[in-house]
Amino acid sequence: MRAKSILIAIFAAVPLFFFSSCHSSSHPDSDDHSHAEDAHAHESLGPDDVHFSYSQAESVGLSVVAVSPDSSFAPVISCSGVVEAQVAGSVTVVAPQSGVVSLTGTRLAPGAYLAKGQSVATISGKFMQDGDAAVKAKNEYAAAEKDFERASKLVAGNIISQKEYEDAKLRRDNALSAYQAIGGRMTAGGVAVVSPVSGHMVSVMAEQGQFVSAGQAIAIIERCGSKRLRADVPERHFASLRRVVSANFSTSAADSVFRLADLDGRLVSVGVSVSDGSSYVPVTFDFSDPDELFLAGSAAQVYLVLGNSVERPALTVPCESIVESQGVKFVYVRDAVDSDVYHRREVKVGGTDGLKTEILTGLRAGDVVVVKGARRIHLAGASGAIPAHNHSH
Repeated sequence: MRAKSILIAIFAAVPLFFFSSCHSSSHPDSDDHSHAEDAHAHESLGPDDVHFSYSQAESVGLSVVAVSPDSSFAPVISCSGVVEAQVAGSVTVVAPQSGVVSLTGTRLAPGAYLAKGQSVATISGKFMQDGDAAVKAKNEYAAAEKDFERASKLVAGNIISQKEYEDAKLRRDNALSAYQAIGGRMTAGGVAVVSPVSGHMVSVMAEQGQFVSAGQAIAIIERCGSKRLRADVPERHFASLRRVVSANFSTSAADSVFRLADLDGRLVSVGVSVSDGSSYVPVTFDFSDPDELFLAGSAAQVYLVLGNSVERPALTVPCESIVESQGVKFVYVRDAVDSDVYHRREVKVGGTDGLKTEILTGLRAGDVVVVKGARRIHLAGASGAIPAHNHSH
């Protein structure tokens, strides 16, 4: 009887087990179901479509711009160039007296910063045959000052003439000028040679222990805050140079393209002949560089901006928008407002001013093009990987 009751309980439990198993298998985990839907959604993308999630876009700072006709876009001439120190911005430091040079340590290293009035060398004339010019200037001034004081008293008593008084005053003034130029900078090691401006050392033109004459060049210092851009233009563009109004440029030290219009730049000159030993015509600009962003002597890529002669507005996009792969240029166009799908669109480009590029074919007004993040979208599309999704369970 007892064995019979156990068998009845076993047979009653079997249907419950199968029911529970079937019920569980018919309702898979919701997360697996969500991933299956995501995979199906990505399978529906075309070959030129890329899914780039909102979180990915936010992480790379993705930005877009709507394409529209640009009437400000001007034709340019692309050429090489160089950033230089302005001629007016360079100062030559000269020896105030004849003597032997003693350079001031590492302060004369090229590129070193020098404040106005900072010593760069001393010149000693202690063992000169004619004596130390600085000491002589000091003594001559002291003597001329005493003669002038005596003449002032004598002229008041009509003991000397007014002309004699004026001569004494002139000798005193001349001696004072000579003393201020030399004696006023006397040190234990000689007369200090100081920088007349704040700037950076360009070159040193005297050696330690070298004898120099008064007025001989000691060093060249570049004044802070000013630079010059020289564009070397192939002579085939000479006829167009009369239309140059400004320039944009980039250097090997910076990825950005700079507008001279934003740097208080101005056109200085347009060459009328080719440079010696070359086939290039120089075009020169001056611009402000108060933060010392540009290194004198660095090579530059220059885009000479010509007066606008475009008959109709051009469709342009920022240069950053254009991605090139295997010689083909394309941009990424957003599918719709707030969409996370982007279409790869092949384009044919025209001219560029270094900041914007003209689009001849491939886009139309109103298209929303990716600017910052275009290369990241390209890499995401090339990988073919479905972006990961995070869920909270």
